[in-house]
Amino acid sequence: MDVMDNIIEYGKRAHDDGLVIGAGGNISAKDGNHLIIKKKGADMSFGVESCYIRLLFSEVNKSLANPAYEEQEGSVLSSETPLHIACYKADSKVGAVVHAHPPYIIAASGKVGIFESPSYEFECVLGGSVPVIEYIQPGSLDLAEAVAVKIKEGARAVMLRKHGAISVGKDLGEAYTRILALERGCITYLHM
Repeated sequence: MDVMDNIIEYGKRAHDDGLVIGAGGNISAKDGNHLIIKKKGADMSFGVESCYIRLLFSEVNKSLANPAYEEQEGSVLSSETPLHIACYKADSKVGAVVHAHPPYIIAASGKVGIFESPSYEFECVLGGSVPVIEYIQPGSLDLAEAVAVKIKEGARAVMLRKHGAISVGKDLGEAYTRILALERGCITYLHM
């Protein structure tokens, strides 16, 4: 399965698993020298290639601060493109990023400053605790920078207060499993 087929499949799964609704959330993956990322306003549940855009990774990285590019291409890029780029730059081993708005993660993020492992499964997939960052405006460079700090420190996922979570992995399968494990951990925590 190629990377585009893979991202389409995981986008549909994110909707089917209740991690996102409508155009919420976004995913991305490296494909050689390219980045494939969900387009702004696209609904991943449709499971079609037109929901995603393939961009030369080095150009996306440079273009985020270029107003001319924003006018030309920015209207189709996910508002969280800076967040995704920050994760890739924070750790060269990151090959995929999943950002979702799962309800239990959002609920738990308001109750803790750091999310400690509630189960063995959680520890196996996420390696211990998950940091929680205070609410920062979605789509902002401030949010991207705050998450990048946690990824550089070794976090495999970061909970975003009132906003959901982001997970990283070597590929989409790993990043997706991590966000599912985090949501399951939060369900367990909230029922303890």
